[in-house]
Amino acid sequence: MEATVVSVGKAVLDGALDYAKSTVAEEMALQLGIEHDVGFITDELEMMQSFLMTADEERGKNNKVHTTWVKQVRDVAYNVEDSLMDFTVHAEREKPHSLGCIPHNLCDRRRIAMEVKELKAKVEDVSNRNRRYRLIKDGVGGSKSASITAERGGVAAGAAAAAMFGMDEAWRAGMDEEKAKADLRQLIISEEVDRRVIALWGTSGDLGKMSEICKVFDDPKVKAKFGCRAWVRLAHHFDPKEFLHSMVRQFYENSSLEDETAMYQGVTVGGNVLLKMEKMGQSDLVRVFSAHVSSNSYLIVIDGLSTMDEWRCIQTYFPDKKKGSRIVVATQKVEIASLCTEQPHQVSELKQLSSDQILYLFHKKVEEREMDSAKPISKSSDLIIEIEEEGAQQSNDTRSRNVVPTSSRVQRQHDHRKTREVIPEDIVVGRKTEKQKLIGMIGHPDNRQRTKVISVWGMGGIGKTTLVRSVYRSQELGGWKRAWATVLRPFNHEVLLRHLALQLEPNIQEDSTRGDGEKQKKKNIGAMEFQEMIGELSRFIEIKSCLIAIDDLSSTEEWDSIKHYLLHAKRIIVTTRGKTVAEHCSENGLNIFSLKGLEDDAALDLFKKKVFKDAASFDLHPHMLGQAKLILKRCDGLPLAISTIGSYLANKPKTATEWRMLNDGLSAELEINPNLKMIKTVLMRSYDGLPYHLKVIFLYLSVFPEDHIIRRKSVVRRWIAEGYSREMHHMTAEKVGDKHFDELIDRSMILPSESGIPGKIDSCQLHDLIREICVSKAREENFVFTLEEGCSLGSTQGAIRHLTISSNWKRDKDVMQRMLDLSHVRSLTVFGEWRPYFISNKMRFLRVLNLEHTTGLRDHHLDKIGELLHLRYLSLRGCNCILRLPDSLANLGQLQTLDVRGTRICTLPAAVAKLQKLQYLHASGLIRGDTTTRRDIYTEYSWLMDDNTHSRACCVFKCCCGLSTCGLLLRCCKYFDRATALLCTGFLFCRQQLLESRFLVRRRGQVLEDGVSRQDLCHLYSYYIMDEEGDWSDMCGVKIPRGISKLRTLHTLRSVNVARGKDTTFDELRELTQLRKLGVVGVHYGNRKMFWRSIAGHDRLQSLSIERYNWKEVDDSEQELDGCLDGSLRPPKCLESLKMRCKLVKVTEWIHGLQNLSKLQLEEAKLNQEALQAIGMLPNLEVLRLKKESLSEQKILFRTSSFPSLLLLELHEVRFLKSVEFKQEAMPKLEVFQAYKCEHIPKPEFSGLQFLTSLKEIRLDDYLKEKVQSQLDEHPNNVIVKLM
Repeated sequence: MEATVVSVGKAVLDGALDYAKSTVAEEMALQLGIEHDVGFITDELEMMQSFLMTADEERGKNNKVHTTWVKQVRDVAYNVEDSLMDFTVHAEREKPHSLGCIPHNLCDRRRIAMEVKELKAKVEDVSNRNRRYRLIKDGVGGSKSASITAERGGVAAGAAAAAMFGMDEAWRAGMDEEKAKADLRQLIISEEVDRRVIALWGTSGDLGKMSEICKVFDDPKVKAKFGCRAWVRLAHHFDPKEFLHSMVRQFYENSSLEDETAMYQGVTVGGNVLLKMEKMGQSDLVRVFSAHVSSNSYLIVIDGLSTMDEWRCIQTYFPDKKKGSRIVVATQKVEIASLCTEQPHQVSELKQLSSDQILYLFHKKVEEREMDSAKPISKSSDLIIEIEEEGAQQSNDTRSRNVVPTSSRVQRQHDHRKTREVIPEDIVVGRKTEKQKLIGMIGHPDNRQRTKVISVWGMGGIGKTTLVRSVYRSQELGGWKRAWATVLRPFNHEVLLRHLALQLEPNIQEDSTRGDGEKQKKKNIGAMEFQEMIGELSRFIEIKSCLIAIDDLSSTEEWDSIKHYLLHAKRIIVTTRGKTVAEHCSENGLNIFSLKGLEDDAALDLFKKKVFKDAASFDLHPHMLGQAKLILKRCDGLPLAISTIGSYLANKPKTATEWRMLNDGLSAELEINPNLKMIKTVLMRSYDGLPYHLKVIFLYLSVFPEDHIIRRKSVVRRWIAEGYSREMHHMTAEKVGDKHFDELIDRSMILPSESGIPGKIDSCQLHDLIREICVSKAREENFVFTLEEGCSLGSTQGAIRHLTISSNWKRDKDVMQRMLDLSHVRSLTVFGEWRPYFISNKMRFLRVLNLEHTTGLRDHHLDKIGELLHLRYLSLRGCNCILRLPDSLANLGQLQTLDVRGTRICTLPAAVAKLQKLQYLHASGLIRGDTTTRRDIYTEYSWLMDDNTHSRACCVFKCCCGLSTCGLLLRCCKYFDRATALLCTGFLFCRQQLLESRFLVRRRGQVLEDGVSRQDLCHLYSYYIMDEEGDWSDMCGVKIPRGISKLRTLHTLRSVNVARGKDTTFDELRELTQLRKLGVVGVHYGNRKMFWRSIAGHDRLQSLSIERYNWKEVDDSEQELDGCLDGSLRPPKCLESLKMRCKLVKVTEWIHGLQNLSKLQLEEAKLNQEALQAIGMLPNLEVLRLKKESLSEQKILFRTSSFPSLLLLELHEVRFLKSVEFKQEAMPKLEVFQAYKCEHIPKPEFSGLQFLTSLKEIRLDDYLKEKVQSQLDEHPNNVIVKLM
């Protein structure tokens, strides 16, 4: 489990080192004569990186000092990367060709050299600080000074933890009855027969704990009660063999029988014990230990417990034989104390040593009804234990029940149900379907069956263990020989396999006949050596039908270490949090079961059962129901959270006000409330298990607000711009980013959003509770700061790296300019309303500027963007008041992504051709079907342009655009660019004086709206005239500037209007042979051949989108765009995705050349049956979308063996269609079929759906449902019908 500060430090160091070692940095250093300084910086950073790679192992020794140093390393790495990049950026801007990238200005050269030396001094100082405080040495041995510092830090941390868990003076004063002082001796010698764990924790570390425990441990009454007593101090690295050896030695030493034997033999007790221990092997040690703890009541003191992994391992050694055994745990960590006791627990004060030094006991909460009856555990607490065990180690008494009982054993369990519930009734609420599906996958035992590994995966707390345990114990499975093991941390395959063998031991003993039919005596499994035990286990599972459950596997390596020992087990069911692990264990995808959250109704049922217990059917008051739904929304179907919060509210007043208070403060409650902290503890295991590079990109997701849909492509490009996703091992940065995205999904850290294409994930969301972890961890490291309603500005310390402005934040200029350190901010993400002061000259290192869908953003607000020289990612997507990009865009030499889709930009400025590092260029111009053309300031200020002004402007417009029939005016066109002419028109008729006078009349003296300039209105006016008088086809897509073909890194270009640039546009496209994705509009009958020729040499082109020129009705023969394709002119053969909005007449002649095509979308194509059949022969086609007027025939037939790889078929707004028929063996892999928005045609008939053997889902209009329902009722699959 690596600290977040270490993970962030590693990631930042990676970026700094990557740039420090780059060719550009080396060239700059060489030319300036500072290569020695840069080399020193690089070497020191590499040493720091090496130290951080082992930092997690040592951080427990002196946590506070170590963490402080790691933060300093992180900050200096940030500074190194920022400064080196800054030098390069300024050098590239002013470079003369003869001197490479080195500035020729002597002052700049001197400044850069001085700053590099200052960097060197900072790096050296941090490195010396490490040696000064001997951090690396203390990581091994620990120095006195560091230990003292850590101890002082521990005291402070202890005080903070006490406050966090609500045990300070003020809290205790109000809770005297519940948190009364407890007597450790009374808790130990109480009459409860169940094994109990009592944890001792103090605000001042170990001070006073040992003396209190020692008093009780040596008490005569305690000695008389317990047959076995032992006290063990844990070493830093837990050693199970040493642990058992110490236990057995103390069992002997504390035995009264041992005293008598020693006296009889004339030796000391210690000497006699030593003689016995010397003769013991490992198997003897295990046997003796097991015999003692099984036949006696025991008192065990565990001193120095520091991790839950140690506790999960230790508790497996101590069974609950209902003999009143006790385990006392002494720990310095309050969280450990709260988690190792039985749940629900209570905290009691043991002793106050001084005003700020208090000892606390954590022990099982004893309710009044439990004191009056024989029930030691209530149903609600039992459920909490069951759910908590997901991802945690089972207690031994739970494991003892994992073997399916005989009828007599069932009766005994029934008779003792008053003592403990075996399976609480509400433990599988809402999982009936999932349970039956798993039972069906396992089936009944049959010796002829082959091994099947079933993997159940899902996020932490989703209920995997609970569900699988319920299935495992089900009597519906028949007579399987069963064994269950939960994986321990650290993983030990020998321990896991021996545990499985021990559960099967009675069956192995019974099956001990030799070949001659005689019985032979088998040794105890616990006494066998490992290889002998494995032999017996393998022999047994080979001849018997065994069901093996392995709970909480976390890696493929763990599975690989045990799978060959379990090869012959007929059924193995595995639970894991990772999809990759599930796929690795179950090679057959049909045996992988993905567990999702509870549906809304099931979640509400579980919540009500937990809150109201026996009155679960109680109808909630509308106000309480509303609050309950808000709480459940935060839980998002997570059973762990629903059950835990419900149990907590069961003991609170059942009012809407109480629930509203919890809902409002749920984030804080998850941090500080011991009853709810378990939720975060379980979820944190998934976060802690992330490698450092995934932790950083996961924390980066906290820039997005709650419930935000995060688009895959956008966030990957942001990761690239930030430097978190870099090219490596012959993989592009984009592929590395996609791999990271998939890993986060596989580890259940992000939730995939529903995608229209089976198996394809285009976006994701964060679970609300996972997001709480993400936000809190990012805030701790000052990694991401969000300006939102109620945010605490006092929590910011130092430079902010990533800033998000929420839509609900009250725009405060003083906060932005005075209270936040934005000097090193790397990304700015704005939601909601824009303000001009959001961008300042302080943000000189800004890399990412995301202004998507902000309101109030105007053209002149973008003027300062040219000062952001480090900018790599700029998104103005959805800012529909932007009509033009500034010329200062040319300064952004580092820009990689420019996204202006959904704006009013119809012409890209010449500055774009100077962006030599541009990779992604997305534009749209006017989007077809857009209804926002006349909204916002367009509508607000259109009254400024009266009819007379408009008439004069239209005359100029006609002159400049050549729309007049007058030959003289037509000849004027060649002297004016249309956009320039329109701009001049705007300046001419929208003079400042005119605006002011009109506003004084219309607005009664009010000034012009803040944020709207004269320039904006001029741009708007030109757009107004284009809208009124121009051809809308001219406004679709964008006109690209001359010289864009020089952008050799550009691989995505969308959408280009090829009709506006005449032949020059095709010349530019012809040179962009490196393009991988291209979108064009404006292709028509006259220029189609030039277009196809311009892209004929694009062998890397993977995605192509084509839209014909005119939206207006034209002659049918002029709509087709593929008539010129023949043997010598074809679409690029490497295409994987093709979208076309045009008529197609020669599909059969060219479609067969696109063997790599996986996605095809056609609109207005007017295909006949022959063309459809040709498309059906494509071997890799997975998605086919046939939209408006794509079919020319009334009946379509999908023939046998056609569309062999198709996963999704869509029919959208098709006309004249009367029937759709699927032949047998057509579309063998089709999973989703959707047909909608066809209400303007007669109801089509669908036949042959039963032949679609892989069909999982149909999406239809409501009125079409009756056409397919009868066929679906007979379908072998459980096909889901969704109404569109």
